[in-house]
Amino acid sequence: MNSAQAQKTENRRLKKTIRILSTGAKGGPGKSFLVKNLAGAAAREGYNVGLVDFDTQRTITKWLQRRLQYCPDSPEIVGYEADPHDVRDASEVLSIEEHDIMLFDTPPAIDQSSEVLKTLSFGVDLVLVPTKVGISDTESAETLLRALAQWKRPTLSILNLVKPKANRVIGLAKKRLVRHAELCAVEIGEYYDFLAADEVGLGATEMRKCTGGEDIEAVWSAVRRRVGLEA
Repeated sequence: MNSAQAQKTENRRLKKTIRILSTGAKGGPGKSFLVKNLAGAAAREGYNVGLVDFDTQRTITKWLQRRLQYCPDSPEIVGYEADPHDVRDASEVLSIEEHDIMLFDTPPAIDQSSEVLKTLSFGVDLVLVPTKVGISDTESAETLLRALAQWKRPTLSILNLVKPKANRVIGLAKKRLVRHAELCAVEIGEYYDFLAADEVGLGATEMRKCTGGEDIEAVWSAVRRRVGLEA
C-alpha cells in the first residue's frame, strides 16, 4: 500500500473514521464513478476524505491527478493505492485513521469469495453495491448481495447510470434487488455532465451546473444517514 499523494490534511470534523466500500460482482456498474462522486460530495461539505484505489487500472488515482492539475483549489482528497490480491494491504488501509471518511474502490468483477473483499467488507461501516438495471447486471449484483447478507454486512444497493425512460426495467430491477438488501430510494441517471466533471477530477455536486448533481446529492444524503453522519 502506498499513498498517491504525499500531503495529508489535518482538519477533522469527526472523531471516528467512517469507512465505505464500493464493490460489485460484474465489471461496469459504476463503482469508481460512485466513489468519486461521493468523495466529492463529502469533501465539499468539509469532511476530510481519503480514497483507496484497489483497481489495477488506477481509475481513482488518475481522477485525483486530474483534480490536482485542473482544480487545485478544490477541497483536498487524499489518495492511496492498494493491491487487490493482498490481504495485508486491505488490513493496512483499513487501519488508516487520518480521515473523517475513507472510501474504497475495488477492481471490476471482484469475486465474492475473495479474501480481500471479505476483509474489506468486515472492516467498513457500509458496503455499497451499485448496479445497472439490466437483467445480467442485477443477477450479478444479487449473487454478491446474497454473500453480503450471509456475512451480515450493512449493505446498500444502488441503481446506477440509469438511462432515460427506463421505468419498466427500473421496476423489475428494484423487485430483484430489494429481496437481498436495502435499496437506495433514488437511482442515479446517466448524464453527459458526469463526463465533464470526471474530465477535471470533480464530483457532480462540485460543479457549478451539472445535470444529475441532484441525484448524487440525494444518494449521498442516503449514505450519510445510513452511516450515522449529521446532515
